Amino acid sequence: MRLFLIAVAAMLTATPSFACVGLACPPTPVPEISALEGGAAIAMLAAAVLIIWERRRTL
Repeated sequence: MRLFLIAVAAMLTATPSFACVGLACPPTPVPEISALEGGAAIAMLAAAVLIIWERRRTL
């Protein structure tokens, strides 16, 4: 049963890759992210992890 659930989850996550075969679909533009925005996102994630770590440590 566990293997079946893993297979279903893998198939559901891979479904978009089966949508276009070959050159039938045009490429989609990907938004770019600047180094400043990337650094801010990493800093925000690190701050959240540290806050959660600290709260867990004090309980």
